[in-house]
Amino acid sequence: MRTRLALAAALVLAALTAAADQEVTHSFSSSVPRGRIRRIVIDIPAGEVRVRNGEAGVIALRGEIRRSYDGWREHEKEQRVVDDVSAEIYVHGDEAVVRRRYGSNARSWSAHSFHSGFDVRLEVPPGIDVILETKYGEVDLDGTFGNVECDLRAGEIRVRTPRANVRDLDASVRVGEVHANLGDQTIAKEGLFPGSMQWINASGKADLHVHSTFGEVHVTLTR
Repeated sequence: MRTRLALAAALVLAALTAAADQEVTHSFSSSVPRGRIRRIVIDIPAGEVRVRNGEAGVIALRGEIRRSYDGWREHEKEQRVVDDVSAEIYVHGDEAVVRRRYGSNARSWSAHSFHSGFDVRLEVPPGIDVILETKYGEVDLDGTFGNVECDLRAGEIRVRTPRANVRDLDASVRVGEVHANLGDQTIAKEGLFPGSMQWINASGKADLHVHSTFGEVHVTLTR
């Protein structure tokens, strides 16, 4: 009897755990002509952000919003919420801003909070400045960019970019790890207050400043 009760309890617990882990999702995509745009500001406070080079004349955005729900009764409501959450590209002069957008079904605090997980993929023309205002999550940049700035409070930053393009590199963490492959040498700093890693190339064009208060920073300069 005790064995059967224990087995039944385990099955119920497993079912509840599986239900709590269920997610609803919503995909989005948009693009704008590059025009006079010289700088991209990514105003996504938390989530996963990946930036790559794309066509010279286009800025293209795509991604997915995810929300967890607990129990089948919540599925329909959470799907309505997530379907009304997305990201858009707003252009003002020579600056484009990637920002969150909420519809009438996503006005609650929960919709605007970290419960709505953003997974953003952005393709930008080579040489454009990229400013990330993301504070929590993962940032991954691979390509040739103009000036790059990223200052996370917690999370991981990965950058892969041509060595010849970088003029001033400053990579740091307050607590965590900094790893840099400069092509001719590899630098690693870890622990509490490991400081910053700086590298200067007088013939380069772009400044690369990346920092995470708590987390990891990985920079690879390619030849």
